[in-house]
Amino acid sequence: MGTEPKFRVVVADDFADIRHLVKVTLERSGRFEIVAEAENGLEAIDAATTHHPDIVVLDLSMPVLSGMEALPQIRAASPDTKVVVLSGFDRSRMESEALAGGAVGYLEKGLRPSQLVDELLAVVGLLELVQVAAETARASLGAEPESAASARRFVDETLRRWHCDELFDEVALLTSELVTNAILHAHSEIELSVSMTPDVIRIDVVDHSDSMPAMRTASEEDTSGRGLGLVEALATSWGVDERPGGKSVWFELPRPDKT
Repeated sequence: MGTEPKFRVVVADDFADIRHLVKVTLERSGRFEIVAEAENGLEAIDAATTHHPDIVVLDLSMPVLSGMEALPQIRAASPDTKVVVLSGFDRSRMESEALAGGAVGYLEKGLRPSQLVDELLAVVGLLELVQVAAETARASLGAEPESAASARRFVDETLRRWHCDELFDEVALLTSELVTNAILHAHSEIELSVSMTPDVIRIDVVDHSDSMPAMRTASEEDTSGRGLGLVEALATSWGVDERPGGKSVWFELPRPDKT
């Protein structure tokens, strides 16, 4: 252990006992050095800006500024830092939002000490010293039909920048369908995010309606109603996540360099 590199960590949690437990657990493993602690989101941003750590272990529910609000600012202040969420919220409730915001992993509180060390190493790819940080691009779209075309242009530009443009046809088709569904049925503004993780390209279409989409069977004469059917047929995985004041409909496709 003594010859292995230590990874510099900021621990951000509003409970001192949790911070102490994480600190002791990680330092005892011999693989981590805690360079700073933070008890709210603003302190976490300051610590990331000052120390540029390898990892920020970030709680989501904190005062002054929540972990979710702090996450993009941490990534902006220290782009090479890997942010791993350690939260009391159930994974199914918040994981997709955290990953879309730039986190590289999501762990739930209550792990045994050995699990915490192993999971943290695994989730940031440090067992093989691999860079796995997700990249995310976001756009806000209005509740008008023209937004589907805007979404296609945004996806095109993003995939070209990431050298994944061979996925454009499938991603653009499915994104257009989900954006059109949101315009027709949610009647709200839309937040579109395109994320690149180590293995997949993920699209999230967020609207402000709590009405859940339903898959329907469209006849040959129908001019609409095929959106979710196409997603089901073409995406490797997809789903609907409830969010405060709305929902996110998402899908994933393998990165072209991973197929």
